[in-house]
This record gives sequence, C-alpha cells and structure tokens, in this order.
Amino acid sequence: MSVIGNILIVAALVSTSAALAAPSHLTDSQYIAAARCQGLFDSRALGSSDASVIDKVVKDEGATRTPDVFLRADDARSNAGREARNASPTSRSALAAERDGACQAYTGGFAPHAAN
Repeated sequence: MSVIGNILIVAALVSTSAALAAPSHLTDSQYIAAARCQGLFDSRALGSSDASVIDKVVKDEGATRTPDVFLRADDARSNAGREARNASPTSRSALAAERDGACQAYTGGFAPHAAN
C-alpha cells in the first residue's frame, strides 16, 4: 500500500475516533448557558426569533439534570429575559449579538434569528 493510502486510512480512523470521543450531552455549565440563550431567544425585546431549536435542546438536556442545576438554569433563563427587557439600546444590541453568535453553539449552527 502506498504512503498516501496509509495516511488516508489513519486520517479516517482519527476523525472517526474524535467523533466518537465527543460528548453526546452538554455539561451542567453548558446546559445553564443554553438556558440563558433560550431566555435571549424567547425575549421579544431583542426582536422576533425562532426559539424552537434551542427549546428542544434545553428540553432534551434537562431531563437528566439534578434539581439544583435545573434551578440555576431556570434562573439564567429568567435573568436573560429580564436583562433583555430592561436593556439600553446598546446593551440590547450586545444581547442580540450574543444570541446570534455564541448561542449558535447550542443550536447546531442553525441560525434561527429574526426575520425583521
């Protein structure tokens, strides 16, 4: 077998191993961050957005959480909504940028943001 053939086989095995090693669930801190994002997606103050993907992620991931993590996530979601409602125009832009940027990590890259 050629050197290139061996390299391709090794590369395929490494990429498969990396995919298998990736966690299939969010950590508690990631779950809490996703709940915050859910609060940002749900906030009408930031403009309309489709929250269905983040809602599904939070629901699916919430099934295995301990009560204290679930409560912290609920607080994060509520606080994000309150921040958005009470934000200045500059702060509101930053929160919308968080929703449309960092929060996309919890939606699989799907960008369900506003259709203003």
